[in-house]
Amino acid sequence: MTSDNTCDASLEELRRLQVLAPDPQRAARVRMRCRAQLGRRQKRQARRELITGFARRTLAPVVVGGFCVIYIFSLVTTTLRLRGVFE
Repeated sequence: MTSDNTCDASLEELRRLQVLAPDPQRAARVRMRCRAQLGRRQKRQARRELITGFARRTLAPVVVGGFCVIYIFSLVTTTLRLRGVFE
């Protein structure tokens, strides 16, 4: 078998293949699923941003304020011990 015969055999096999046409119903179903998935993703993203915004606006200052209160309490306690108030 020469390369010409191989090419002819390959072309013959290609000619026997069925030509596929796009299916409009399937395309519509795929588009609907994609739009639904994008909508769910947008809702999740909006909820995630809401929670993250709450954490940044509320929880972060509370945590920092808590550490500040603990630090000031420790500072005052140490100062009073050094002055001899607790002895």
